[in-house]
Amino acid sequence: MVLVVPRRRSGSAVVRALAVLAAVLAGCALLAGCGGSSTSRAADQGASRQASPGASRQASPGASRQASPSGSRGPSLAERVCDGARQAAAKTLGSPLTARIVSPAPAALQCVLTGHQVQVTVGSQAGTRAYTEFDTETAHQEQVYGNGGVHDPSQYPSPITVPGSVVAVWIPAQLLLVATNATPTTGGAYVTVAVKGRAAPARIALRIAEAAARATFAAHPNGPS
Repeated sequence: MVLVVPRRRSGSAVVRALAVLAAVLAGCALLAGCGGSSTSRAADQGASRQASPGASRQASPGASRQASPSGSRGPSLAERVCDGARQAAAKTLGSPLTARIVSPAPAALQCVLTGHQVQVTVGSQAGTRAYTEFDTETAHQEQVYGNGGVHDPSQYPSPITVPGSVVAVWIPAQLLLVATNATPTTGGAYVTVAVKGRAAPARIALRIAEAAARATFAAHPNGPS
C-alpha cells in the first residue's frame, strides 16, 4: 500500500496519515495470523478424517479373518469313516465308488458304498459294548454252523488280520467281515463290512472288506477306550 502525502499539508496531517497507515498494516498482519491458524486447524481435521476410516478398514478384515478359522468345523466321524472306506475300497476294487451316509450317529453309524455291480455296506458301533457285540455275533455263528449245529464251513467265522483291530473274522458265505478294536475290559468300535455284487467274488470281496475296515478303524480318533 502506498500513501501519497501532499507537500503543502501541515505536520499534524502527516502524523495522522502515518498513524492510519500503521493501523492498516497492523490489521493486515493480524488477519494473516488468524488465517494461518484456521488453515492449520483445517489441515489437522482433514488428516484425522483420513486416518480414522483407514484404521477401521484395516482392523476389521484382519479381525474377521483371525476369528473365522477358529469357528470352522471339521468333518464328522460319519464323514471320515464313509469317505475313508470309500477311497480304500475303490482303490482295492480298481473302480470308483460313491458313498451315502445312512446313519451318522457314532453308536449306530452306517454308510453304503455303491459302484458298478458292487455294493459295500459299512457299519460302526462305537461304545463300551463293542466287544460284546463282536463276541455275540461270532459265538452265534459258531454255535449254529459249527460241529454242534448245521455244520456249514462257509458260515463258520474264519480269523483274519485287519490293521487297527484287536480281533477280526470273515464269514465266507455272507461275504461279511466282523471286527473290533475293543477288548473285554475296554470300549472301542464294533465294525462290520458286507460286500455283494457280481464285480466282487469271494476273494476280491475279502480284500475290499479288509481295506474298508482298516480305513474305518483309522477314522476313529481314539481306538480302544
